[in-house]
Amino acid sequence: VAPPGGTPPSDGTGSGEGGPKVQGEVRMFEFRGIYSKDASERLQAVMDCRDLPPEQAAPILCHVFDNNMTETSLREFAALALGFKPNNRSYEILTQVVERDDDDDVRAAAAAGLGYLGDGRAFDTLRMLLFEDHSSRARASAAVSLGMLRDPRSFQCLIQSLEEEKEGVFDMARACIGALGELGDIRAVEYILKFSKSGDFVTQQILAEALGNLACPEAEEALKFLQNDEHPNVQMAATLSREQLAVRMLGKK
Repeated sequence: VAPPGGTPPSDGTGSGEGGPKVQGEVRMFEFRGIYSKDASERLQAVMDCRDLPPEQAAPILCHVFDNNMTETSLREFAALALGFKPNNRSYEILTQVVERDDDDDVRAAAAAGLGYLGDGRAFDTLRMLLFEDHSSRARASAAVSLGMLRDPRSFQCLIQSLEEEKEGVFDMARACIGALGELGDIRAVEYILKFSKSGDFVTQQILAEALGNLACPEAEEALKFLQNDEHPNVQMAATLSREQLAVRMLGKK
């Protein structure tokens, strides 16, 4: 039974009012907070989905978008959670959010959700976001998620975005470098090595981590250089990646 003025929460199956009862039927107290007049209680109801199985989180997360709830933080967390607590409506909802939501942070969260979801159908949506969105955060999120999809088509998209970044602006560079590391295509090495001297320790740390997935002699030499960086985070990342790279290169022989 829906509270006055509310609609029954969908279970994420798209099968009518409330849908069929899901395994471990969602008890009313578990989503009661989503109807609260208190914004903090509504947000807490969505955040509590972290501790629910996907099938029990589905009615709450889908309800946020089915009822066009307006709070940015609510939509942002729900979009992200639809990726790591997936149900059979996650892809549909997340692609719609990426294409239609006016809030930059919500679109960025939806892009991240598509990465966690790992559905290869998201490639075109994420590519569109990467090249066409006005928000740097949304574009960077799309880059990271393209790496998570591990679709070989992502390589050229990421290289193009990396090359178009303004000098001294590292957010997109970090996202693209990390994503190229996830792809594991050694062609990336020649494009990302220049960041070993960027002077930005976060970018250099991400570079060191990415190089550990790119099994070639050039990556090994770059990691030797980064091991001598003045920042301990970069040194540690480079050392760990050299160990990882040694195993990978041994496997290639």
